[in-house]
Formats: sequence, C-alpha cells, structure tokens
Amino acid sequence: MEYSDDLIPISHIRQYLFCPRVPWFKHVMQFEPPEQGWVAQGKRWHETHKSNHKRRFCNYLSPPTERTLNAYVVSTRLNIHGYIDELVTNGQQSVVIEYKVDSGKPTLAQKLQLIAYVVALEESTNKEVVAAILLKGKATKQYKVTVNDKLKHTLLEVLYALRKTIASHRMPNSSASLAQCEQCEYLRYCNDR
Repeated sequence: MEYSDDLIPISHIRQYLFCPRVPWFKHVMQFEPPEQGWVAQGKRWHETHKSNHKRRFCNYLSPPTERTLNAYVVSTRLNIHGYIDELVTNGQQSVVIEYKVDSGKPTLAQKLQLIAYVVALEESTNKEVVAAILLKGKATKQYKVTVNDKLKHTLLEVLYALRKTIASHRMPNSSASLAQCEQCEYLRYCNDR
C-alpha cells in the first residue's frame, strides 16, 4: 500500500466510513461548513463529563497514573495524526479513551478510529497500550475494544481507500443512507441527494 506524505487526521477514518465525501470535502476542497448543532453538543458533552472519570480505569494500570485530555499523537509510518480524548498513563503503560455522544454499540468506524489512536500512540511513545476504551452515551456505557491484527488490517485498507479517494480529486460516490445524509453538514453541497 502506498501512502502520500500528507498527514491525515485520524477523525477522517470515522468520517470516511460514514460517507467518503466528508473527508473529500475537508481534505481536497478544504471546505469546512459552519459548525453544526451536533458538534457543539459533543463539545458540551466532553466538558460536562470530563470530571466524572477521575477514578475510572484504575484497574487497568498500577498507580500512580496521570490523565491527559486531548493528547496529540502522530504515526509517521501511517501518516496519520489526531487528538486522543483522554489518555491515562503510569509511565510505562497507557489506556486510550475515546468519548462518543451516541449510546449504541460501537460501530466499525468508531473502533477503527480508536485503533488508529492506539497505533499512533504506541509508535510515538514506545509504550504499551493495555486498554482501548469507548465511553458512550452519558459515559455509563464502557466498551473495551480489543486491538487485534484483523482490525489493524482493516484500518490499513480503509486508510488506503481514503488516500486513494483524496488523491483522485474526484468527488467519490456516496454509500450514505438518506438518514445519514439528513444529518450531514455537507448535504447541500453534494447536489445529488
């Protein structure tokens, strides 16, 4: 698989699986629509719940632990970068935590975004990630995502397809459902829905 020199935001992985046009609009067209209500809702959710997790995840790491919000990571091998919602570390090992407002079971897109953060963190720090966690809903639903070769391979396939889409400079076909399109900030720009 061939990758360009451009760093791809890790959030593009989840967005690509939602609809390939979202990262295309952002990366190729460099177009950012006005912030949607759901984005503001997610930011408020993060602020409201970040203090609720001080004691969570102690069973994965031996103390003392340190928490970092919005921890920047980069993988030069995969040419991806992004911000982990919450990183808990004890110096040798880490727990990666990603918050999601929805309360449903983790989607493949959410899992791959989390796996990408894990891969980038391990590469940039040489520290073992002992748990990758999705906190969903009101942070009452905790899903531990197993980092395995199958998900890592799927991540590589998605990154390859994403880079190919971006390199083509042609607006990709959309696999999004009508329900997905109705919540998309780019709906009025697609002009085929």
